[in-house]
Amino acid sequence: MVIDNSRFLTSELGNITQMLEEHFRIALAANKIIAKALPDWLCDNKPMSTEDLKKVTELEEKADEVKRHITLELAKAHTLMQREDLLRLVHYTDKLVDGAEIACNHLDAVIKSSWTPTGELKDLIERLGKLVIDEIKEAREAVRFLSINMENSMKKVDEICSLEKEIDILIREIVTILYPSGLDIGILLRFRDFMNMMEDIANFGEDVAITIRSLSLTLNT
Repeated sequence: MVIDNSRFLTSELGNITQMLEEHFRIALAANKIIAKALPDWLCDNKPMSTEDLKKVTELEEKADEVKRHITLELAKAHTLMQREDLLRLVHYTDKLVDGAEIACNHLDAVIKSSWTPTGELKDLIERLGKLVIDEIKEAREAVRFLSINMENSMKKVDEICSLEKEIDILIREIVTILYPSGLDIGILLRFRDFMNMMEDIANFGEDVAITIRSLSLTLNT
């Protein structure tokens, strides 16, 4: 059923987007653990807590439950024409949560190595954590606006893509400093794994933006 003012779409889509927003809330919570752990490590030399590592695993399990629920609702929907794109959105959100769990474990191993970045490298890594969180926040908002105001959703999409480009540049700057640093190869490889996962998380955020752009083609018709 389409509401007359055209600002709201089908009731089924509204229900699905509410569940998608909850899925994104979990993704954001999981990635906030990384964002908190980075300054704790870089500024205060604090290790990751056992509670945080346990929490990110619990969030991953909770995200799986929400994903199953959304998938079932999509299967039952009668009027939705956007199932494929919505399923793709669920997939990328799931990747954001899985990525957070993997990144936390890589970061935990790096911190336990007793190496702490300093100077410009420290500042760049801390900024990376903030930008990744900003991107996921924008993705959550883009999803929230899907069934409310597509224009606002598309504005968020543009912001996501802008943040992803900024993250790409930042990662290149970090790598440029990191590789010639003479860091022990074991620590270097583990930290590179962490960086690669952070880049993947940023890319998943961009994939969300691309999917929302695709959804806009059908939701605006």
